[in-house]
This record gives sequence, structure tokens and C-alpha cells, in this order.
Amino acid sequence: MTPVKDDHAFRNWGHIRAMVVNMLPGMVLPAVIYFSLRPAIGVLLALIAASCVPGVDTLVRLVRGRAPNGFALLFIPSTGLSVGLATWLHSPVFILAKGGVTSAAMGLAFAFSAALRRPLTRTMALQLSSDHREGRRRLAERWGHPKATRVFRMLAVGWGLLLLLLGGQQILMALEASPGLVMALEPPVHLVVMALGIVSSVLYVRRIQRAHPELGLLPTRVRPLP
Repeated sequence: MTPVKDDHAFRNWGHIRAMVVNMLPGMVLPAVIYFSLRPAIGVLLALIAASCVPGVDTLVRLVRGRAPNGFALLFIPSTGLSVGLATWLHSPVFILAKGGVTSAAMGLAFAFSAALRRPLTRTMALQLSSDHREGRRRLAERWGHPKATRVFRMLAVGWGLLLLLLGGQQILMALEASPGLVMALEPPVHLVVMALGIVSSVLYVRRIQRAHPELGLLPTRVRPLP
């Protein structure tokens, strides 16, 4: 028997790859920029340069004619505020704590979105899944089903708690540790926490999809020819 590859599966795996591509630069590039520039321009200016990654990402998307990442846009005001305070008070703590404050704020937003029945997990999945408006529109129609909404609400509650805990840890580390240690540890810690959250989410969604495959929340399997 020759297996036939399901086009729908490829489309869904493409969405997952797109999410990874969109998430990794924001986690890895700031540390690379900081440690590359610190010997030449000092701690504070290197932190300011590293904190500009979301703005550069948005600019590159606009130049390429792609829709800007909505969640990257949320980081731009907080980045401007933290850079302004750090420059004014000559303290890197404001930049270092920005990630923790943002994580905690997003955790609260996820929790409130679940209570309001407009889960941010669905919005985030749509934003990260595709750069094309038509692809996001098709997914939004499928994921607007009441059963899918319940799944995304549960995910929003879980991610809300996870992000609140992550934010507290990031703020504590920004206050107690040196800038170099924070920039070295924050990306791997963030990646591990996100990986645990994603794995837990996938396991939960997989259980739901077995009962309701029509929701298309996860990629379908390859079907063998009879």
C-alpha cells in the first residue's frame, strides 16, 4: 500500500512551522545582539539595541508587504516606555524587567479573555499561523465553532496562569541578578517554559480532536491507500 499525503495535514503543519518561525527571533535575537554589542557600547546601550527587535520585525514585515504581528505591536509601547525610563534614570533594570511585566500583563489578559469568552489563545494562534489574510480567515471560520471556543478558553486559562508565574520569575531575576546573567538565562528559561506550555496544550487539544476531528485544531495523519 502506498501512503497518500493529506494536503490538509501539510497546511496545518505549515501553520505550526510559521508559529515557530515567528516566536524564535524574539527570544533568541535580543541576547545575541546584547552580547555582540556590549563590549563596544556598554551595558545600557546594548540593552536598548536588543530591545528594538520587535520594532525591527514589524518594519521588515511592512517592507515585505506582510501583515505585522499583532503581538509584536503590543511590545513596542512597552519597549518605548522601558527604554525611556532606563535612559532617564540611567538604570538597566527597567529594560530587564520589561519582559517580566509584559509576561504578567499577558497572563492577566489571557485570563480575562477566557472569562469574556473571547480567548486570546485563538487570536494568537491565528496571528502566528499565517502571514496571509485569506489563510487566517479560513482558520477563523473553522475555529469559531462553539466547541473550538471552549477549547481555546481552557487553553487561555492555562496560559494565563503559566505567564503570570513566568512574569514573576522574570521580574525577580531582573531585580536580583546582573544584566549579563539575565540576558544569558532568560531566553533558555523562556524557551523551556513555552515548550512545556505548548506540549501540554497539544496533548490537551489532541484529546479533544479525537472526539471532534472536524474542528481541525491539529494536523491530520497521513492516510494509506486501500
